[in-house]
Amino acid sequence: MIHLLLTVVLAAAAPPQFEAKTLGGEPITGAIVKLDAQQLTLDTSDGPVPLDCKKLMTLVQKPAPDMPEDELPMRVELVDGSSLAAKQYTVTGGKARITLAEDRVIELPTTGVASVRVMESSDDVAAEWLQIADTPPDADLLVIRKEKAIDYHKGVLADVDEQTVKFNLDGEILPVKRSKVYGLVYCHPQGDALPEAICRITGATGSQWSVSSLALSGELAWTTPAGAKVTSPLLLLSKIDFSSGKVVYLSDLEPDSSEFTPYFGSADDLPVLTKFYAPRNDKNLESAPLSIDGQKTYDKGLSLHSRTQLVYRLPGRFSRFKAVAGIDAGVRPLGHVRLVIHGDDKVLFEADVTGSDPPKPIDLDVTGVRRIAILADFGEKLDVGDHLDLCEARILK
Repeated sequence: MIHLLLTVVLAAAAPPQFEAKTLGGEPITGAIVKLDAQQLTLDTSDGPVPLDCKKLMTLVQKPAPDMPEDELPMRVELVDGSSLAAKQYTVTGGKARITLAEDRVIELPTTGVASVRVMESSDDVAAEWLQIADTPPDADLLVIRKEKAIDYHKGVLADVDEQTVKFNLDGEILPVKRSKVYGLVYCHPQGDALPEAICRITGATGSQWSVSSLALSGELAWTTPAGAKVTSPLLLLSKIDFSSGKVVYLSDLEPDSSEFTPYFGSADDLPVLTKFYAPRNDKNLESAPLSIDGQKTYDKGLSLHSRTQLVYRLPGRFSRFKAVAGIDAGVRPLGHVRLVIHGDDKVLFEADVTGSDPPKPIDLDVTGVRRIAILADFGEKLDVGDHLDLCEARILK
């Protein structure tokens, strides 16, 4: 009934609008008229705009679709990293049948299923379940709820219906009532490598899909690396993320080296000061959100106090380094830093950054560069207010 109502509503609805962001950061909004692994075409107010998916970061529906208020108790994890909000899970003859939150049904062999959380995950057992489900097992596991704890038995998981889970324990097939089952964990011997994912889709009902191929023909159809075939109206999709492997934030990397030099004395003489002014990832030096102008905040970035030098080894072949530099809003108009960025042994950027400057965009060519060194050096006013934010500091393919 819910699926029928959704179909009627979606058929009458105007095409949803999606905002596309490219590697260059340009937002483009329009209705999706073409989408596959190679190209996206948006119907914008200025006409059709084709975009190369290799240069695409994200597609986000604007405004965001309504999410369900209550999370479904059942969660199905596939071996490719897909995580599905489900209403029902059954198995017949090694084939799993999964009823999704929006009442659509997908089928795939149980070789593509990593685990199934049957019951709602309460706080008292959530950590236990994650530890069990995330540890590669040497046999299938039947996880049983026992009051405020869970326990598991090793064996072979067989058919599953709405009332029972058939479990082979030492050669004996036991029909276990589903009301006692907290979860199922499947053992998969090392096999062939899965196809590479090209993007990740987040649905409005809470599922997240790893995607190896996709095509638009009325509805969007995709296949996961584990072999699940899915279709969905665009209106039920929140986000399509193409960024994996294309962008790396420096705050997600461990620097090769981090060196702090206080204005007076030495770092060895002032260990407390060194710890206090240590670089921060994804927050400012006061552990508050990163902000330069006091209006916009940034989820990703670095915060450094003069004089600090960070050196990062790039984890692959990247072509651009981008960031927005400025003195943190919490200390402006104080602060005066000399910012120098090296790519290997070459100076790529050098400029003063002061507390009276607007945010300073940085866009550098790092083609062939293996290491980036970032120096927040002393400026003209000792080290007073030298809280440098490098917001959204990232490298891009």
